[in-house]
Amino acid sequence: MGSKELELSIPPIVGYQYLAYPLCTVLTRNEALPWFYSNFIHLYCHQDFDGETASRSVPMTFYGEDFIRCPWLITQKLERDYVLDSPPGIIEFLINSIRSNYTISLHVDEFYIPRRRVYQHTHYAHDILVYGYDDARRTFLVLGYDEEMQFQKTVVPYHEMEQGFQNLEWTDNYEEQIYLYKFNKSGSYWLDAAFIKESLEQYLAGSNISLRNRGTANPLEAAFGVDVYAALIRNMPVLVRKRDIRPIHILWEHKKMMGLRIQYLCNQGLLSPDFTECFRPIEEQAYALRHLLMKYALTGDECMLKQGLSEMTHIMESEKRILGTVLNALDPRVVS
Repeated sequence: MGSKELELSIPPIVGYQYLAYPLCTVLTRNEALPWFYSNFIHLYCHQDFDGETASRSVPMTFYGEDFIRCPWLITQKLERDYVLDSPPGIIEFLINSIRSNYTISLHVDEFYIPRRRVYQHTHYAHDILVYGYDDARRTFLVLGYDEEMQFQKTVVPYHEMEQGFQNLEWTDNYEEQIYLYKFNKSGSYWLDAAFIKESLEQYLAGSNISLRNRGTANPLEAAFGVDVYAALIRNMPVLVRKRDIRPIHILWEHKKMMGLRIQYLCNQGLLSPDFTECFRPIEEQAYALRHLLMKYALTGDECMLKQGLSEMTHIMESEKRILGTVLNALDPRVVS
């Protein structure tokens, strides 16, 4: 009998759990902040949200964050069949992984997972993060979106976790991969202001940065950087019809992240303290836009849509202006 709960740090990016889960481990230590703020600058957005490519992936997200290459993270990637075919089973696999200080991201059928919108109602595959266990209560500690769509820590009994994992074949669009994450205490990464400056220039230019990875992946035919605004405006009718607020939420998280990055650069002496709060108005406007378009999706009030599209254009223009000023002022040093 025993129990263990691994430390987590809820990141500022939680819109997509495939990004949030590894960050929950990475951000438990301040040593990882230079890497964190040197990344998560690029955005990409599909040109046609009704198209086949967009239907196979998320419509808009951050680009370029490869956690397998993250210097502060030890990542293990397993196929689901490996666990299914192993005699100990999923319960012992999860417990042993946590004892080895790994959190586990895996897909389950949320029909069997308490505190989920579809619990005991609909078979639905989704990823959760397992970060603790209690043998006495026979429960796992998990992280994910609960029945009220809040990113929360909840509890899952052993038997329901086992059912959720074993019965995944009854659902659609699940992933076979299981990811294990552990903080890499021997990691190293210096704050690279020159790389940040280069990334910001690419963001403002709308550069298709997927071209630099074409040795291992085909380039994306998508809008990048500030060009995502035009793609979002063009696809707004599709988002409203699908009641899909995710791209607008990601837009807000990107502005929140950009503001935190600028504050961090000020604290590191790479920007004047005068810039500390310069991005806060844009973050607040993006948050207000998110709520406005949520209301439009519910009411269909065309005045709200017109206001939202106008606000989006205003946010884009303000962002270009402020980031241009930041670029001119940023000291391109590498800080160890």
